[in-house]
Amino acid sequence: MDPRMGAFDAVMYDVEEDPTLRSFIVVLVETESPPDLARLRFRMDRLTRLLPKLRQRVVGNPMSLVPPRWETVENFDLDYHIRQVVLPEGNMTDLLAHTASWSSQDFDRARPLWELAYFIGLQGDRGAIALKLHHAITDGVGGMQLAAALLDLTPDADDPTDLPDAPDPDEAGWRDRLSQGTDFQLKSIADGAVGAAKALLGTGQQVVADPGGSLLAAQELVSSASRVLAPASTPLSPLWTKRSLGTRLVELSLDLSDLKAAAKAAGGTLNDAFVAGVIGALRSYHEEFGDLPDELRIHMPVNLRTADEAAQGGNHWIPARFPVPLNEADAGLRIRQLHPLLAQARNEPALGISDPVYKVLMTLPRAITTRIAGGLMKGTDFVATNVPGPPIPVYIVGSRVTRMIPFAPRGGAAINVGLMSYNGRAEIGINIDTEAVEHPDALLDCFRESFAQIVATVGD
Repeated sequence: MDPRMGAFDAVMYDVEEDPTLRSFIVVLVETESPPDLARLRFRMDRLTRLLPKLRQRVVGNPMSLVPPRWETVENFDLDYHIRQVVLPEGNMTDLLAHTASWSSQDFDRARPLWELAYFIGLQGDRGAIALKLHHAITDGVGGMQLAAALLDLTPDADDPTDLPDAPDPDEAGWRDRLSQGTDFQLKSIADGAVGAAKALLGTGQQVVADPGGSLLAAQELVSSASRVLAPASTPLSPLWTKRSLGTRLVELSLDLSDLKAAAKAAGGTLNDAFVAGVIGALRSYHEEFGDLPDELRIHMPVNLRTADEAAQGGNHWIPARFPVPLNEADAGLRIRQLHPLLAQARNEPALGISDPVYKVLMTLPRAITTRIAGGLMKGTDFVATNVPGPPIPVYIVGSRVTRMIPFAPRGGAAINVGLMSYNGRAEIGINIDTEAVEHPDALLDCFRESFAQIVATVGD
């Protein structure tokens, strides 16, 4: 079996030739007390034996027309991936600063694409760990499924007693890679031909059965494709035009029931209220430091898992990029305004044709792929992503988890705002490009004020 990346993952991996487009997921976990490091190390060792990608590196050729492949490394070194970090001050500011510095560093591409930071010296004898994963391993939802292997429902849960055998190394020589690549290309051509034939047959049958409906569906698909795939390499924000590797991480915590109540009162969803809070903050920031644009461009990951696939790990998402209005000052009306826009974005017909588009991009030289895909990504002003976490208290090797804060990749945007629900709280992590956002402290104040206004709509 030739374990190739999917088309979308391959494109996202290759565009990291531009380092501002790196795609690393970070989850910062705070605990009541420091977790037992030896037990945590055992859990991670066991997890790498259960999830092959945690012992695999990515091998590709920039001149090849096939996607990179995953290869199990021969000399996997667990201690390299688990780092101990001493915090000199031990407060939240210190923790976030060290997490930002560590999380913005690139992976050693000769090794598996993950690291775990174990923080020492937090005030109040608290503990904290942070897990950094490359997005090629999993998306945010899949990351929570992965984290479940480290979490317990009780503080006195026993560690697993079994330690599966480590996967065998499978580093292929150049002849094997050439043969596998050729087989992959032939299979892709055959699958594409079969898929095209089925699609053509299905379209023909549909036209005969319902010519009017087929015409309308085709028109809607073309219209949707123009929205989803339209090139947009320039941000809409007049303030956030620069991009860099500079990183500042900030956070805030809300009562999840308050946010849900605000969403319900306005006839929206939790995600509607979340994005409305984000847009309210960005609106206030632009009003304070410059002209308020009519719109900003959002990147919103759309989870493709069905109800039956909810527990699946890996990557099952597609990016939706579209402009959102900044004209509504009232928080409650903003939720109502966004509800149909966000619903349309999640159900765009053209999202289904994104995979063939990425398959085409995958076959182009890396420099051209980076220019095209990177152009789409750098035209994004902000990312907003919402991932459900455990609804009840959980423990990690005996220590109670107090917070789980997501810091998702900016991927060419000025900021990424991630929400993770955990035990009745909405934990929000904001990943800021310090070159794009000149006043990050003021931006955090805008977020606090905006979400306070969202929550206050319940009493209006």
